[in-house]
Amino acid sequence: MSEIHKSEITRFREQQALEEEAARLALSGFAITARHDFIIAQMQRGVGRILQVIAEGKHDEAQAMMNSEYWVIEEEAEVTGVDGDSNAQA
Repeated sequence: MSEIHKSEITRFREQQALEEEAARLALSGFAITARHDFIIAQMQRGVGRILQVIAEGKHDEAQAMMNSEYWVIEEEAEVTGVDGDSNAQA
């Protein structure tokens, strides 16, 4: 067997081992998740901000906040540092 074939077989076996490990970790490994109490607290703060904006009579701004991904307006996201990090525990 030539040197080229040995390296191709070796590469294939290494790649297969990596894929098997990735599949095993996907099924039983640790997952990066947020605790439910953090998620609920963040949602409650968002609702509080939206209700405050509605109480101030800024209905269009409140609607924009509700339609945004993190329930904030663009300027507020820049100030508070909301950047789409799903692991942030605000």
